[in-house]
Amino acid sequence: MPPNRREDEDTNKPYSAKLLNFLGISTNRTVDYLLEWVDVLAVAALLAWLIMTFVTVRMSVPTGSMEPTIQPHDSFFVDKITYNFRDPNRGDIIVFWHNTEDGGRTRYVKRLIAKGGDTVEIKGGDIYLNGEELTGGKFDRRYWAEGQYGVGKIEVPEGKYYVLGDNSSNSFDSRFWGFADASSLIGEPYLRVWPPGRFGLIN
Repeated sequence: MPPNRREDEDTNKPYSAKLLNFLGISTNRTVDYLLEWVDVLAVAALLAWLIMTFVTVRMSVPTGSMEPTIQPHDSFFVDKITYNFRDPNRGDIIVFWHNTEDGGRTRYVKRLIAKGGDTVEIKGGDIYLNGEELTGGKFDRRYWAEGQYGVGKIEVPEGKYYVLGDNSSNSFDSRFWGFADASSLIGEPYLRVWPPGRFGLIN
């Protein structure tokens, strides 16, 4: 028996056209062609939403609090997957939600200095973790002991992070507002995409 042309056409219809036909709404070839693009765009939008929700997100920093590592208005992608499988390490740059005074929240980018159970102290421009001075490229800068949580020895509660900006003289960080919630963690910046001259990995 020769193939039924009508059945072939129905089989090749886009999914949205099949749904309309199932609901009793007929379509022609022109409409089917347009609906095929609707299907493509819908799938693309769904994939973009899944990626932005669970995989990565693009953001920028409006201030110089993380200079020189991240410059004002640098645009970069944030890895939202890795910290689902391991805790961030001390020295990592992290992105997290911070509650604002008006009851909202905003994303902050800071360097993780200490975690729950740690003791941190800023002394003589250097930073000490559990009595040991932090050294190396990530900490090769001067820190300013100021703010309610920036003077003397500070004990970090469990489930909290003590975070600082790399530009200590111009950073609104844990020294002033306390601790970031571990549960507020979003991810880790990993790839700078703007400006083009600074394209590359962030560490």
